[in-house]
Amino acid sequence: MMGSLFTASAVRERAKIRMAQSAGEAASRTDTNARARAEILQFDLERLFMITEALWTLLKEEHGYTDDELMRRVENIDLRDGKLDGKVAKQANPLCPQCGRVLIGKRPMCLYCGTPVARAPFER
Repeated sequence: MMGSLFTASAVRERAKIRMAQSAGEAASRTDTNARARAEILQFDLERLFMITEALWTLLKEEHGYTDDELMRRVENIDLRDGKLDGKVAKQANPLCPQCGRVLIGKRPMCLYCGTPVARAPFER
């Protein structure tokens, strides 16, 4: 009888250890995936920075724009929501031009009436 109690207790402890190991492995995979996603985002950010810098250089060289003009434009865009906080204002969800309901997500057509939806090039 005593032996079976010790055996049952040992089995429960081993099960707890296996569960803890599984949880640790899952956390490690999650960490690895998050690091990989962060690395991809960092690459994308650097690429966008280079593209932005190249475009700005072209505009300065070809059209004579100045850094002060750019900074004024950036500030105007930042202030669209009334706050100078370095963030682009989130726009309210647009309405369907046909049925007037709120357009859901970035779907190419209205979910309710099927009307095609034209999106602005810089819409977020």
